[in-house]
Amino acid sequence: MSVRIGIIGTGFARRVQLPALRLVPGVTVTAIASGTLERARAVAAEFAIPQAFGSGEELARARDVDLVLVSSTPDCHARQAIAALEAGKHVLCEKPMALDAREAARMVEVADRSPGLARIDHELRYEPNLELVLRPYLRGDGRPQAADAPWSWWYDAARGGGILGAVGSHLIDLCRFWTASEVVEVSGRAATLVATRVDEQGVRRAVTADDYASCVLRFASGAIATITLTTMSGHGPGHFAQLTGPDGTLVLTGETRLEVGRPGKPLTDASATDELWERTTPNNMWARSFVRLMRDLVAVLEGRPATGTPATFHDGWAVQRVMDAVRAGSSVRLD
Repeated sequence: MSVRIGIIGTGFARRVQLPALRLVPGVTVTAIASGTLERARAVAAEFAIPQAFGSGEELARARDVDLVLVSSTPDCHARQAIAALEAGKHVLCEKPMALDAREAARMVEVADRSPGLARIDHELRYEPNLELVLRPYLRGDGRPQAADAPWSWWYDAARGGGILGAVGSHLIDLCRFWTASEVVEVSGRAATLVATRVDEQGVRRAVTADDYASCVLRFASGAIATITLTTMSGHGPGHFAQLTGPDGTLVLTGETRLEVGRPGKPLTDASATDELWERTTPNNMWARSFVRLMRDLVAVLEGRPATGTPATFHDGWAVQRVMDAVRAGSSVRLD
């Protein structure tokens, strides 16, 4: 029996999730919702989706939906995910999970008493090269957004914008996942370096969300991670991660190249061959990892064992606590 999926959101969902779902056996997209019914109907027509809604909460209560993908802007995540869970649905919520840890905690409370699965779309847990990165010392730099990008909700703090939530949440989750350990101390800060941007209508708007963030995380295991994110500097290979420990060094550049170096030996390319390479639209690690995550969720819903470890709402709350501490701009103990 096919898992019936309802999607809330027509941005990332349209660009990445809907094309990727074509590579996930056992699913049928039965409904889509957007902030406007007109937009929802347009995307529904494009992807041959039977139902369109102008409200995420309305979709969350639809009868022929088993799993709700909450892919709206972060300021909507809590109320839409809670509506879906209270309606007995399974939920995969985009990151950042919420606007702050208090809001995320409410989502966890509802998820804990709900019969449905509640997961966060930290899909990079399923990226083959990143799965190899399991060492005690971590350093990561996020892919920059364009320094001259037009203003959008991404630059509005009230709607959950900012590079810390968009990219930093993934890196924080991966560090927790790789070390199998919780963050016990955070020291960092976030900042807005470009004060205004021009929107698509040519109107200059104030930027209230962060376009720079940096932090040092100490884990209960003793591991230390340094994360730096910025939209202000060009970084040719995109994402960069370097892990150094007593047994050697791993360097991940871009989205596919993984190099391994051992004491006294140079780095050598150990990139895995990806069976999804050039099959997703777009052809990037986000889309390919989302396919693997969805295949795993469907397997679990069909009674088969999971092959990976998807992020739960508890994981989302833990990441949110770290981001709140970074935004507070001081050294904070979390244990």
